[in-house]
Amino acid sequence: MDTAQSAYPGTSRRDEAPGQYETSPPGTKKPQSLQGAARRWPSVAIFLVLLIVAGIALRIFNLFLDASLWEDEIFSVALAESPLTDLLFAALRFDTHPPLYYVQLHLWAALGDSDRWYILNSTLLGIASIAAIYEACRRIFDRSVALWAGAIFAVMPLQLFFAENVRMYPMLAILEIGLWYVLQAMVTDRHASRGRLVAALCLGLAVTLTHGLGFFVAFFLFLQAAIRLRQRATGRDVLFLVATYLVVALAAVYPLVIGAIRQTEGIAGFDLPTIGIHLTLTLLGLEFPWPTVAGFLILPLVTLLPLSDPRARWIGGMLVLLPFVVLFAISLLAKPVFIYRTLGLFLPFLAISLALYADAVFRAPAIAQRMIVSAIAIVMVAGGINYTVRFEKRGYREIVAAWEARSPTDAVMMTNGPSEFWAVLRYLNNGEGRRSALDVQPPVRDGMLRIKQKLEGVGAASLGLFGRANYAQVGGRRIYPYFAEDVASGLPGFWMLNPPKADCVAVETGHDNGVSAYQNDADIALGGNRLMQCRNVGFVPKV
Repeated sequence: MDTAQSAYPGTSRRDEAPGQYETSPPGTKKPQSLQGAARRWPSVAIFLVLLIVAGIALRIFNLFLDASLWEDEIFSVALAESPLTDLLFAALRFDTHPPLYYVQLHLWAALGDSDRWYILNSTLLGIASIAAIYEACRRIFDRSVALWAGAIFAVMPLQLFFAENVRMYPMLAILEIGLWYVLQAMVTDRHASRGRLVAALCLGLAVTLTHGLGFFVAFFLFLQAAIRLRQRATGRDVLFLVATYLVVALAAVYPLVIGAIRQTEGIAGFDLPTIGIHLTLTLLGLEFPWPTVAGFLILPLVTLLPLSDPRARWIGGMLVLLPFVVLFAISLLAKPVFIYRTLGLFLPFLAISLALYADAVFRAPAIAQRMIVSAIAIVMVAGGINYTVRFEKRGYREIVAAWEARSPTDAVMMTNGPSEFWAVLRYLNNGEGRRSALDVQPPVRDGMLRIKQKLEGVGAASLGLFGRANYAQVGGRRIYPYFAEDVASGLPGFWMLNPPKADCVAVETGHDNGVSAYQNDADIALGGNRLMQCRNVGFVPKV
């Protein structure tokens, strides 16, 4: 049964092909059948409002429940607390993501620097994204669709995770929704006005410069808008839209170049259990039961069912299903990018496509479809509650405090990279060691070493892109952002944070004529972190 036809009796498809039917342009009065939806289904409207309230409440509850920062969050905070010029160079030096989010967080950091203050930034942006998707759908469609979209987006478990993490995802969601709204308004009005083109340009650039795959999202948004506008407006409008996108595409050079020389995260082969886990994380949240199969079970419900509704078809097909498939293909054929965080970039559009489908089936006599939609909403709520109850961040405050209490004032610690290093500096001795993210870095290797040599050859070494020292000193303690074998070999003992090897017996530091052997002196495990003390027990000559 065509749910859209039964839901809108008396409407005409005019000269449009199937799947292109739109509601009235933004700002015009909706048909009476649309305006009366809430009156016909007051219990549904109340239920959706309660879901929105529940989503906001869970975000606020998570803010107060756990205010620790884990590895990627430490990275964000360290960049945000650096001078603005250092921030831009540090993002270029260390990250696959462009710096726009870090600049926003830098401004936020001017008002406070506690862990909870930084998480509040994401919480408020997460709540604002619910308001953004509601308002965009209200203007493009109607209040009924807006309520569905806001409710579904509010209880998506991965959005709860994003809202309590100091990363760019809630900010990116707002920008994506804004760009979708502007482009959708062009399609609905059959005209690409100058004001909307400027807005699309600004939002497209912002999306591209906020996340390493922001250009990927912008591409699909502009692509679906250009295809639909070509079928509905003049060639001049389409030409202007394409020209606007070409300017946005120029900004994609930054993440594309950085991504080409850096390692990315994601699946690298056809591993069904791992694929299932990432789908479960995306759609049902962290810590959801049966993660290897749960994602496969819900995926067809949330992606294929909306394709049966003409209004949801373009959004669900071009902005959810197709990007998922392309991300998977890129991971298999080129570079690993298929991971729950990149799939999560398209969740706002999944929420909108589900909202359009849900609105249609609740307007039509489709009992089975209503039950499926209700089940999806309930499962998402359950996933959000499950995430809130079971998920715990792996913070660093406790482990650093334990090291400070149990180690001598001249102790030496080896960490596993910038984020762990910055975490120790953030919490050691009440944050006395905090400094610019460019001040201390491990020695550069491989491709970065060649880049450093080229920069030095043109007199650009003074930029400090590769650091001014290779360790930090807080009081008498020294902290290294890598395992400094040459330093360790001359010490009677040292500490290792989250050591890659099981114990100190496996740790060896070399000399020209032998190696130094070590044994465990202490082992501390707190907050998901492990701290191991290694003591030098003697020299083993080469045979």
